[in-house]
Amino acid sequence: LPIAALRVRDNVDDQLAHVGIEQIGQLLAMPRSTLPSRFGGELLLRLDQALGQAIETIETVSFVSPPVVERVFDGPTDQVESIAITARELIEEITDKLEQRACGARSLEIELVRSDLEPEYLAITLGRPSRDARHLWLLMRPKLEQAHLGFGVEAVRVRVLALGVIRHEQIQCHGEASQVAATDAERACEEMLDTLSNRLGEHRVLRAGLQTSHLPERAFVMSTINEPPDRMPEKAVPTDRPTVLFNRPLPVDVIALTPDGPVHRVIWNGDDIEVLSCVGPERIGAEWWRARSTTRDYFAACTEDGRWVWLVRGIESDRWCVQGVWA
Repeated sequence: LPIAALRVRDNVDDQLAHVGIEQIGQLLAMPRSTLPSRFGGELLLRLDQALGQAIETIETVSFVSPPVVERVFDGPTDQVESIAITARELIEEITDKLEQRACGARSLEIELVRSDLEPEYLAITLGRPSRDARHLWLLMRPKLEQAHLGFGVEAVRVRVLALGVIRHEQIQCHGEASQVAATDAERACEEMLDTLSNRLGEHRVLRAGLQTSHLPERAFVMSTINEPPDRMPEKAVPTDRPTVLFNRPLPVDVIALTPDGPVHRVIWNGDDIEVLSCVGPERIGAEWWRARSTTRDYFAACTEDGRWVWLVRGIESDRWCVQGVWA
């Protein structure tokens, strides 16, 4: 094993490498009495801990169970209003517990203990941790209104299924009203996405994120709002890209002044369209690790009706397509 496996400081690792000691076996072959004076006493401690000759204290991380609150009725009830009021009060109670832990709920569940049936479980998921009781109740209420109560509910139990840390935020400071407004707008957008995701389905509300690729169709990735976003590049490519990218490029016929452009006319869906201005070509090379990737030339063309279209020509096939437009 390398010396780094002993978890010594970097300067000790460098000092050992300077004298040609790069493995633990080489270190064991050296006289033990000469090591502390040259490399410090920590080296012997780490060596003894690795061989089981010294005790190493392990600080365990204690498991903290997510908060759970419940309310038991005197008897089964099928009054929707009473159950709804109880559920909302329990959500407010559990958000107080979350605030004490400086956490928020990523997933929340309500369990309805029914007298004649198995318990009914109602769950919501959120894109980012939240302990806003109003927001959580607005997400849960439509599910509670559609729940089957059987012959009555004996108890209501609310539990947090997944937790997330919420950073402390300053509410407002003099001269920072615009920053607070931006934070409120961002929070409102996240709440809207949570509402759509819980009502329409988790996999029906997606967000686009950038990923590093020069190919237009691979420069973004779609993910659900509940998936934690990866660290994305600031820009996938340094140049401008169309606001609308077609799933499948649309074939067109092109009349160019020269074989490599610029484009003079475009025949699209049977219409002969004159090009007023053309910028390009921008050549995007093939990705050698993909079998079907080809080299392409892209042109930004302004047509006579004022639209900017993104034309692409395959170098190997010499076929033209429209891959996107600026809307």
